[in-house]
Amino acid sequence: MDHQDHWSDLCRWIVSVLAKEHGQTPLISQKVPMLDALGHMSSIIRLHLAWPSKADGLPASVVLKIPTPLTMDKTFESMEDDESPKNCNAKVDENVNNIFLEMMHEVEAETYAELQKERPEGLRIPHYYGYLPFSSSTPCILMEDVHPGKVYDLVSGFDDAQLYKIVDQLVALHVFCFTHDGWDKIGVAMTGENPAYQEFMLMMEMLNKNLICEYPALKPGLTLLQENLLKNYSWHRDHIYRYRNPAALRTFVHGDLWTANIIWRNGDIAAIIDWTLCRPGALTEDLQRMLAACCTVERRQRMTKPLVEYYYDQVKTKMEGKSMPMPFTFADLQDDYNSTLPFICGQTMFSVAFWLRTNVVRKGGKNDSARVDEMIKRLHSFVDETVQSQKWIAT
Repeated sequence: MDHQDHWSDLCRWIVSVLAKEHGQTPLISQKVPMLDALGHMSSIIRLHLAWPSKADGLPASVVLKIPTPLTMDKTFESMEDDESPKNCNAKVDENVNNIFLEMMHEVEAETYAELQKERPEGLRIPHYYGYLPFSSSTPCILMEDVHPGKVYDLVSGFDDAQLYKIVDQLVALHVFCFTHDGWDKIGVAMTGENPAYQEFMLMMEMLNKNLICEYPALKPGLTLLQENLLKNYSWHRDHIYRYRNPAALRTFVHGDLWTANIIWRNGDIAAIIDWTLCRPGALTEDLQRMLAACCTVERRQRMTKPLVEYYYDQVKTKMEGKSMPMPFTFADLQDDYNSTLPFICGQTMFSVAFWLRTNVVRKGGKNDSARVDEMIKRLHSFVDETVQSQKWIAT
């Protein structure tokens, strides 16, 4: 079967899903690749729809998300093109790519299905229509087109008011987790024996070494990160396994919360998207991830304490409103923050190193150097906070 046959079959599936949902059969009038959508492991296509009637509530368009490693592959190929020895072995094996893609695709579809079924109060996610599994000839996720909407530039980052609105979304998700069952069965599951996991750990080390070579100011902190975290290949797996235990203080984490995955409309959050790395995790994971990557150093340092306090107060208020006990103390929350710092530090190093190779940071303009410097400052500051908090010293 050729590409056109696959596309025809996919269109028939899309139309049948939409007809079942809305009671009439649409025509796909146009397909438009969303080239500005920052998906490094997927392609996003907007499908414009024509309906037989003009009934209210019919979507003018929907979004099709197709798993593919093309963007990420190009980024790592650019590393291979660099002649310096630090960039060798950057390419990811195709089989490893497929393991990652399948895991992320299935996790995202399962997450959307669960959240849509349970409808957590206050949590804003796109409407989910359905999906085709990774094993199919055309794996995809069909969902609402959150349009009009905008995402903010990573380097510009979020302001204070936006940070509070994002915390409101985390509160909504976490209160749902504290009051419902079933969510803890969803999520990324990767063992240390998995070749994709081993490849991921090697990639983390490679990117860390690249940053040390390219940005000498990062060397002291990133060397300590290597010695105290990255050289133990089980660090990532151990963190995930820790929160599989029902006795752990835990919640459902997004796992990749940054500017590109939060869609805004009229000053409010319209939807949080890209739920590909979800799993049970620490209470402050998503908050730390967002503060480390999506805020200036000054804003992160100034806003962390009030946001943590606001989060605690909001969860407490909502749990009291449901006549349910508060599942943690403020001291528990502080311990959660401190114990989660190394994991988020490793994740942030990986993300910044990757973004620096892409148009997320480098827009091809005259201010690219300043944009790079800003992201290096953020990483430097967060690594320093982690080093001091964990009392890491050179061995």
